Amino acid sequence: MPSPGLGVLSPQQLGFGGLALYCFLGSVAVTSLVLLVVALIVIAYRLVLHPLARVPGPKIAALSNIWYAYHARNGRMLELGKTLHGRYGPMVRVGPNEVWFDSVDAFKHIYRAGSCYEKSEFYLSTALQRPDITFTPFPTFTSPETLDLLSERNTARYRLQRRLIGPLYQTNHLKRYEPALDAVLARVISTLRALDGKEIDLKEWMHIIAVESLSAVVISWSPNYLRDGTDHKSSSHGYQGWRRKSVFGLFPLAVKAELFSKAFGRTFANLWRVTYRTPKNFKPFFTGVYRQVSRRITNSLSGKPVPKNDRKDDFLTDLIQLHKDKPDFSEQYLRRMAITNFGAGHETMCSALTSIMSMIGSHADVQRRVSNEVRASPSDPKSYDNAVRLAYTQAAIKESQRLYPVLGMSLPRTVPPEGFTAHGHFFPGGTTVGCNPVSLHRNTSIFGPDAEEYNPDRWLDAERNVRGMERFNLTWGGGGRMCPGRHLAELVVYKTIPALMEHFDVQVTMPPEEEIEYYFMAMLTGVRARFLPKKTG
Repeated sequence: MPSPGLGVLSPQQLGFGGLALYCFLGSVAVTSLVLLVVALIVIAYRLVLHPLARVPGPKIAALSNIWYAYHARNGRMLELGKTLHGRYGPMVRVGPNEVWFDSVDAFKHIYRAGSCYEKSEFYLSTALQRPDITFTPFPTFTSPETLDLLSERNTARYRLQRRLIGPLYQTNHLKRYEPALDAVLARVISTLRALDGKEIDLKEWMHIIAVESLSAVVISWSPNYLRDGTDHKSSSHGYQGWRRKSVFGLFPLAVKAELFSKAFGRTFANLWRVTYRTPKNFKPFFTGVYRQVSRRITNSLSGKPVPKNDRKDDFLTDLIQLHKDKPDFSEQYLRRMAITNFGAGHETMCSALTSIMSMIGSHADVQRRVSNEVRASPSDPKSYDNAVRLAYTQAAIKESQRLYPVLGMSLPRTVPPEGFTAHGHFFPGGTTVGCNPVSLHRNTSIFGPDAEEYNPDRWLDAERNVRGMERFNLTWGGGGRMCPGRHLAELVVYKTIPALMEHFDVQVTMPPEEEIEYYFMAMLTGVRARFLPKKTG
């Protein structure tokens, strides 16, 4: 028998162990080759053959959601919102199956009332409760039978819940809580006066105002943030949670896998470096809220006389009465809605107040005009009915929220089976589509050629299409999924801004924009401020 060629060993020479290693390395090589071929096929499909292949956008975004998640993790949503559409046009592919729009045409399709565009699986990451899972035979994930208005993906159930609670969230009903808010604002003004112009973290103090206001209105309680002069970093820790949700939401499979394995969730979070830990002695205000809500509901539904300390004229009392009057508003809905006022409200109000005070405080002429209007008011400027008549102040509020909205990422929806056409392109059913508020609110065809500028007068200019600016606005969500707590948030905001501007001159130091961290829930971070008491007389 001829000897093996140079460098080639016969099976006899390899031996059993060597043969096993040889086979293993061969299988690894074959597997690697197969995976490489599959990867190349997927890449080619997504770049060339996919229905979205001709939609403009970064090529790397077409391959995987990793590009999008990288920017979300780093808080770069403000930057993307301001630049992507300027570079690529009215539609931008930001993921293998996701497209952003900043146009009126797309807005009308996606967010119109009664549309069939369901919320996408992104909202699995924002849910307050784990979804229901059914196996048919593969697992199907649906919103649980609870009340989670942000994350509810069952539109029919959402509409039922909105109808049940709607009357309680109307402005005329909410105005009855003005005395409670006035008491909070009196404490706010007193506390800020005592600081005597000391520099503060604006976001933290707007969070203090938001939480104290919600606590007073909903459960006649205080977390003592004003007394302590700090929110004990609850806003910072909560905002880190939104960084995690923003990344996980772009990988629905990871959210689903975490339901079966918490270890997987921890590993995935560590991989993306979105894990955050709170100090051992950290006690979020939600602990106190939950105890108050749980005790009062249990006592009210026990059939026993309600203790004197629980006889409150607040929003929780109204929710309890709604449950008694309307059986469809179940006890589960009652408990969830009471907590949702805080879960959905405290960061939303904090974001709005921070952006408004940041913009007014960093534009001297705007601040002067707002202050003059507030102080010239013949009646109490912080009374809701008077506050909404302060035309320039209202314009400054709208303009601040236009440029720095509460939401920093697209409000994603799933295209229905029939698909839709926009900008000459057909988008098949199952495509994730949405408008990014940062982008939409800078569209010059809606807001004018100066859309990048802070100009409250745009809302007062009779020659502008103010109605169009108000319609194509995602400050409080889109179309039929408008935030149900909008009027409560506006009640707090519209009263707080005149109260602060009546008593203080505000000096604001804005950080470089590249240092501002914007996630799905978006806030102006790193803003420093001084509240200088106005001289009386």
